[in-house]
Amino acid sequence: MRTTKIVQNTSTLFGAHLLGRLGALVITIWLMPRYFTANALGGYFVAIALTNLIASLTELGLQNPLIREMTLDLPRTRQFLGNALLVRGVLSLIAYALMMMSGVQLGYAPVIVEMIVFLGLAEIANSLAQLYRCVFRAHEQMTYEALTVVAERGAFVLIGGGAILLGYGLVPVCQAMLAASCINLMLSIGIAKYRFLSAPRTAQDRFPSPYRFSWQIVEVLMRQALPFAVGNLFNLLYFRIDAILLSKLSPDGVDANTWYGLAYTLVNAFTILPGAFMMGAMFPVLSRAFEQAPAEFPKAYTFGVRWMVLSGIPLAVGLATLSHEITAALFPAETVDNIAVALRWLGGSGGLIFLTTVVLTVLRAADKRRAFSLLMATTALLNIGLNLFLIPRFSHVGAAIAMVLSEAYLLIAGFGYISKRLAKLTETGFIVKAVVLSLLMGAGLVLMRGLLSVWALIPLAVLFYSGGLAVLGEFRTLKKLDIDSGDEV
Repeated sequence: MRTTKIVQNTSTLFGAHLLGRLGALVITIWLMPRYFTANALGGYFVAIALTNLIASLTELGLQNPLIREMTLDLPRTRQFLGNALLVRGVLSLIAYALMMMSGVQLGYAPVIVEMIVFLGLAEIANSLAQLYRCVFRAHEQMTYEALTVVAERGAFVLIGGGAILLGYGLVPVCQAMLAASCINLMLSIGIAKYRFLSAPRTAQDRFPSPYRFSWQIVEVLMRQALPFAVGNLFNLLYFRIDAILLSKLSPDGVDANTWYGLAYTLVNAFTILPGAFMMGAMFPVLSRAFEQAPAEFPKAYTFGVRWMVLSGIPLAVGLATLSHEITAALFPAETVDNIAVALRWLGGSGGLIFLTTVVLTVLRAADKRRAFSLLMATTALLNIGLNLFLIPRFSHVGAAIAMVLSEAYLLIAGFGYISKRLAKLTETGFIVKAVVLSLLMGAGLVLMRGLLSVWALIPLAVLFYSGGLAVLGEFRTLKKLDIDSGDEV
């Protein structure tokens, strides 16, 4: 696979998710804080975190092994998908029951439990749709995934935004999210069926029905998935437990969930790039290189690290430097100080996520199940311990600090393992370039932030940094190599 294909798939996914996140930002950051109280909005963030955490049980580590196996054996796409759907259907029923029980047992207000009802169904619909997206990724046709993302997010913006503007409460907004998820599922099924799953059946077809249960296929998937399932659960626990702990331990109550949730939503919007690049475009490439061309694996690994370093470091510096200016431009005045201090810390964790996404993608692509699970377990336990200590003392700021420290641990431990056991970087000069350019950019922002508006400072910072990369020749690396074959592009 040539680097041009990687760039194309990354750009397609990034563009679609960017549009989707922008729409979500309009709803979550612009409309919600102006139409709902901090207490009501905090309950919404709690419901989102709880349903998202429990919904991780439906994946059971299936997604990446499914992509990996389909990538290595494309003619059996229908059979792998059908058996994965049967497994996930059962898990979805169990997960939804747990969502309902948890909402009641944790003693949340009835309106929060009602939101969990609809958000839980939305999570289930999206988890089933995600299996069809695995087909698009295995065939390296991310345009179809991009289409489903735009359709889902567009439907939510139109229906959810309309509900807010017409004066409806947060429960109808959750219902809008369910409607959008159903659109995503139906569209994903339709595209996968008619584009990838409609191959004519032959007498030699060992599995004529994609929904015929096969212990052989389930065993292949589960052998890889179950160790990753533990790691994935810890991964979701790590990213979502802070919101639940905030609602119970913060001296500010669920109001703290609003301040933290808004800052987290803003930072999370930028993490679509590592998701699109590493888990979308690079994961099939890394999987194939590890299995079929081991000599090319360090080159592919370095390619991924390079662009995540060049993207993540300036993001962290920029968000930390302009945190107050960004929040003042986006949120009501009475919430600015509380959100800005959380954004300053979460901006650092956002930059680190670019790099830790490389770690997690490489471990999954190389099928290092035990290392992945151990790394995520220790990170999650560290994060929980830090939250238990910091939230009662520093509220939502403590949760943000815990996130930064946990990401730093994940980065150090993960890269240490990869360097020792899997591959070393073939070059490191780009790290120095990224650090130097980011520090110069940050210094310039500090000097000019009192002179220009944030809407002028951001494009100037992007122009300076990208211009510096161009002068230093970093963009030429996109055209250097075919990372699968080593041929000139």
